[in-house]
Amino acid sequence: MGIPLARQNGTYRLRILVVDDDEADRLAVRRCLHQSGLSVTIEEARTGAEALKLIAHSDYDCVFLDYYLPDVAGLSLLESLKAAAPELPVVIFTGRGDEDIAVQLMKAGAADYLPKASITAERLAAGLRHAMELARATAARKQAENELRAEESRFRTLANAIPQFAWMADASGARYWFNQRWLDYTGIPLEELTGWDWRQVHHPDHVDRVIQLMRESCATGEPWEDTFPLRGKDGTYRWFLSRALAIRGTDGDIVGWLGTNTDVTDQKNAEVERERLLLLEHEARSRAEHATKARDGLLAIVAHDLRNPLHIIMSAAAKIPPSPPDKKGRNYIEFIQRSAREMDRLVCDLLDVSNMESGKFAVRRTPVDLRAILVEARERFGLSAQERNIALDYDIDAVVRSVSADCDRLLQVIGNLLGNAFKFTPEGGRVSLRACEREGHAEIIIRDSGPGIATENLPHIFDRFWRGDHASRASAGLGLAICKGIVEAHNGRIWVESIVGGGTSFHVSIPWAET
Repeated sequence: MGIPLARQNGTYRLRILVVDDDEADRLAVRRCLHQSGLSVTIEEARTGAEALKLIAHSDYDCVFLDYYLPDVAGLSLLESLKAAAPELPVVIFTGRGDEDIAVQLMKAGAADYLPKASITAERLAAGLRHAMELARATAARKQAENELRAEESRFRTLANAIPQFAWMADASGARYWFNQRWLDYTGIPLEELTGWDWRQVHHPDHVDRVIQLMRESCATGEPWEDTFPLRGKDGTYRWFLSRALAIRGTDGDIVGWLGTNTDVTDQKNAEVERERLLLLEHEARSRAEHATKARDGLLAIVAHDLRNPLHIIMSAAAKIPPSPPDKKGRNYIEFIQRSAREMDRLVCDLLDVSNMESGKFAVRRTPVDLRAILVEARERFGLSAQERNIALDYDIDAVVRSVSADCDRLLQVIGNLLGNAFKFTPEGGRVSLRACEREGHAEIIIRDSGPGIATENLPHIFDRFWRGDHASRASAGLGLAICKGIVEAHNGRIWVESIVGGGTSFHVSIPWAET
């Protein structure tokens, strides 16, 4: 239907049906069409019934129809023709008529209305072209409408297939369509959700905010996003992440909105649970820190209060005559003095730990001959090594520079580490004391041939009051914690390397003294 006129000079000929009961009028129309220069094939019908029969079995490009026929009124026949061939252009002829009839015919689908008295070849050709152009425009519009309906159908099929809820709204935010998942979830018919009635499924604590943000996006055109609970048909609420984007026309103006709602209830509950656990963890940590501070405070007080009576005991034991009447008495004196020294060491350790925790611990750093300190430490443990048949190796000659250190405290660290090495090295084993120069610092290494430390215990080896399996050498007590505090007070570093069954090495790094 409606072959382009540009092809009329080729092989294609337009098929025209002339419907008129007057033979003279049909002849006049035929003559004008031939005189117009158009390439046409003309067929004729004298009645409405004959015209309908021909149209049912043939395709025509245009129909010229006399308004007055003996068997049917022109308006009625026009309606029948349009019902049989909706896209077929029809031009009406009449010998007598008025504007009212013309209006009725045009409303009924006529492409043109021509008085017979004004028919000329030019007028007829113009009417034919107009009718066919109108038919083409009508066909194009219908095709566009069909494509739009098909596109809309595909969109609705897709929107109903996605796991999210989907909806569409006009430029003001009033909604007019929801996908089936939304309707199934809410259990509310579409007609009860259009406009702004969708507010009824929103939680009352959130609905005002949701509406405000939606209207702000409608005013600015910015994408809308929010998270809120929606009520299902069972009366329970679930959380949804909602987004909407503006749909713009060719002029850039907003013509509507397309939105989705994604169920994020599980994620929301997981987030709430995480926050609850974090809060519990924070509370537990706060209680633990409070308990630790209370314990450390108590230890500091106890240690401080113990020093005076302890010193009295040590002083009194020292004043006992050196030659008591019997050996048993001398053993008691030695026991008292040894126990008092051990208690004094423990009290000093407790005070050191307390000062480290409170930030009051300090060292007096001066340039110190590191080699002299290492020699002194070696001499202190030389006799112990011989008594236990443990070889004490040392290599300290490479150190010739001074370190920035508190001499007594550094000697305390080295002595503690050597004491542990001898404590956990079996008879016949080996302990080594080495030192070397590194860029910017000196490194002291104390290695033993003991049982080593289990891998899972290594992270705790410098913890205060932590005691692991004694056989695995994890029983650090306070000594290693104090060593760590002293080394860090020197801006140094202490670490351990150990292999179960292969011995343990403690490393201490101390900065050089400034020259």
